Amino acid sequence: MVKTKIKRDAFVSLFYILQTIDKLDMYNKLSIRADRERIEQAYGAHFRFPDIYKPRPIVNGLEESTVPIITSRQQKTIITSIWGLLPKKFQGDWAVFQKHVNTLSVPWTSLYSKPWYAQTEETERCLLIVTGFFTTFVHEGEPLFFHMAQESGKPFCLAGICNELEDGFVTSALITRKAYGSFSEVHNIDDQMPVLIPDHQRREWLEDKISVNEVDLSATLTLTAEAVAEDYLYDMHSDAYGDLPHLKEEDFLPTSLSELLYQNNIYLDEN
Repeated sequence: MVKTKIKRDAFVSLFYILQTIDKLDMYNKLSIRADRERIEQAYGAHFRFPDIYKPRPIVNGLEESTVPIITSRQQKTIITSIWGLLPKKFQGDWAVFQKHVNTLSVPWTSLYSKPWYAQTEETERCLLIVTGFFTTFVHEGEPLFFHMAQESGKPFCLAGICNELEDGFVTSALITRKAYGSFSEVHNIDDQMPVLIPDHQRREWLEDKISVNEVDLSATLTLTAEAVAEDYLYDMHSDAYGDLPHLKEEDFLPTSLSELLYQNNIYLDEN
């Protein structure tokens, strides 16, 4: 009887974790908390439609959400893009497409296999402007959630690709790469991580002069991990306002990725 209960509890726990992971599906939640003026000043660019933008503590990619981007062809303009890449000639429902082919994020290595979203005349490189993204770490059968951001709250850019549909809407996806050791402390449901493009490499990235493997990873080490309650992720809508609810201090992992590297004797792997 005891063994049966243990097995049943373990199964329920595993089922819950799998359901949670299925909802998260890699990186599908961002935060964009900076106001418009701060973003424009940081990137020396102006929003094409400034009245559309508003700060959001959560951008839920499982909804049809938007994210500001800078494209390789318009580096002085910030465009509002639909998060989740669509084929140029696609005319159906965004949610239906993403349910079957999730393109909120695409692994860098997949671009070499030349799928439909590989960089072509119809797609181009871009920068997704965010103030943070969310990660998931499964510990002893329980999922823990973390908000990765600059301690200053400063916006930063994630590597991405985008395209313009025939109806004029722009869609985008963030690019991921194989995570190095430190990210296993805050994200272990897959082996990928978003690619943070530092300020001094923005133009090189947009102009296709560097690959993901040549991106300077030192900027990524400035991110801090902030523990976040699960109900916050699932109960707050993308257009909601407010501060992140914190867990207790003892629930936090070490604050910065550089500290994680040092404490665990992990060396930066740029391959």
